[in-house]
Formats: sequence, C-alpha cells, structure tokens
Amino acid sequence: MELSLIYYSGIFMKNKKWLLLLIIALPSALWVILETSTINSKKLPFYGPKSISGSTGDTIYYKVDLDFYSDQIQTNKATINTKEYPIVALMFVKSSYKSESFRLAGLWEYINYKKEKVKDLPVFIVAENVGGTVPVADSLKRLTSGGNLQFLNINQQKFDSVNKTFFRKKPYYIDYSFIVLLDENRNIRGFYDARYVAEVKRLLDEFKHLRLKEAKKELIKDNEIKINK
Repeated sequence: MELSLIYYSGIFMKNKKWLLLLIIALPSALWVILETSTINSKKLPFYGPKSISGSTGDTIYYKVDLDFYSDQIQTNKATINTKEYPIVALMFVKSSYKSESFRLAGLWEYINYKKEKVKDLPVFIVAENVGGTVPVADSLKRLTSGGNLQFLNINQQKFDSVNKTFFRKKPYYIDYSFIVLLDENRNIRGFYDARYVAEVKRLLDEFKHLRLKEAKKELIKDNEIKINK
C-alpha cells in the first residue's frame, strides 16, 4: 500500500508543472476558441448618435433610458429591468394603428404557429394611451391571443417624444413602429419590421447572438485567474 502511494505521489509531482501550466493556459485557450467561434462571426451594429470620449478616445454608443417606465407608464405588473431582461425588444404602437393589424403580421405568425421559437424572446408592446384608454392594446391582445407579448402603455402627451428617443438618427427606411432590440447596456442593436416573417426570424437570430455574446463574457469572467500582488 505504501509503495503504491509513493508511486502515485511520484507521478503527481512529475506532472505538477504540467497541471499548473494547463490551469494557467485554460482561460487563454478558452478565449481563443470563443473569439474564433461563430459567436463572433457576426458583428451587430450600434444605432443612434455616437460620440468620442475625450479622455480615452473610445467610441461612446447611444443608450436609451428605460427609467421613464417607473412613473410614466402603467406597467400592468410588468417591469423592464436589466437583471430580469438583459436583452429586450420593444415595439411602439400608436392609437392610429388600431386598424393596421398588418404591422404585426410576421410577429403574429410566430406567436400563433411557432410559439416555441419565440418563448424566450421578451417583447414589450408599448401602446399609446388616449384619454385614459388603450383600445389598440386590447385589439392587439386579441390579435395575438395566447402569445407571450407583454403590454405597456404610455400617455398620449408623452408617447411621441419617448417613441422618437428610440429612433434617433435612424436609417431613412426604418419606421417608428419597427421592433427595437436593446442589449444589456441599453444600446440599440437592431430594428425589425414586424410585418414580415423573415424580419422576425432575423430578430430571433440576433437576439440569440447577443445572448451568446453575454454568456461568453460571463464564462471568461468566471474562469479568469486573478493574481494577488
């Protein structure tokens, strides 16, 4: 028994340096694998006005402020916060869109016929509140019966100004009713026309892409070796 312990102890000591080297190299190897994987094969753009930091020279990307939800929107027990919804999609719907169900045709098809594909995608429909009522929200709820959308509403006087903050310096072909995709820093990463199934598929693909990027950052952070000086 003692000879066996001495034998295995000797093997361990011989391989101790290799084990230490492997432990040190693992995070670097992990980083290389992730950086060259399909997670980074696509770079999503940042939308909105950009500026340059005077101290570092880094690009500062436009962020939207979701704090207005706390006091200007009746949330119907729904909240939008970074912890619960690190990546989120929003669609602003004017009261005048009540009879324009085609604006949600592609999204409606996914929710009703491909529900499994959108079950993890948080989509908030932000509807205009006119005179204390939100008829368009009721109409959309019937249109997307059984779906996983969440409905918020915002008062008519503030709707346009809030809506437009999500579309500052937007490309000319993007309408104010497009779905907006936000990352965990609340940068705008995509606009999608909910009328078309292909656009909703693109939204789902890019939502998953952002989730993988965030998971990659967490994985690298969790496996980082910190050396105490």
